[in-house]
Amino acid sequence: MAATSKGKGKKVKEVMSQQLLWVAPNANLLTVSQIMAQKDVGSILIKSDGNFVGIITEKDLVRKVVAKGLSPAAVTAESVMSYPIASIDQDTLLEDARRQMGEQNIRHLLVTEKDKPVGIISVRTWLGG
Repeated sequence: MAATSKGKGKKVKEVMSQQLLWVAPNANLLTVSQIMAQKDVGSILIKSDGNFVGIITEKDLVRKVVAKGLSPAAVTAESVMSYPIASIDQDTLLEDARRQMGEQNIRHLLVTEKDKPVGIISVRTWLGG
């Protein structure tokens, strides 16, 4: 579900990360978590057949793997990814992005331009990190 509110003020494209990190659906979560730690990011996208099909966040790793006592090396990205990926147009106001995250109880949004992924924005944007 993409938000499209536009207007005056700072826009998503002004603060988004253009770095779209991704792994294949069959990547194990040990590898996924190592990539996330190395790149200092809180999420990573899942890409299949040229399309982003899901997202894994730190929250997913903790709640769906660690808290259940599962071995990250034995669990695939596809089995714990969240989908569909919530998205927002790059020209949307930051305040609208913040509202969408709150309403959907999520911390990351895929940023799009004409429905094409161009970046990602997270709550870290507002926390200064």
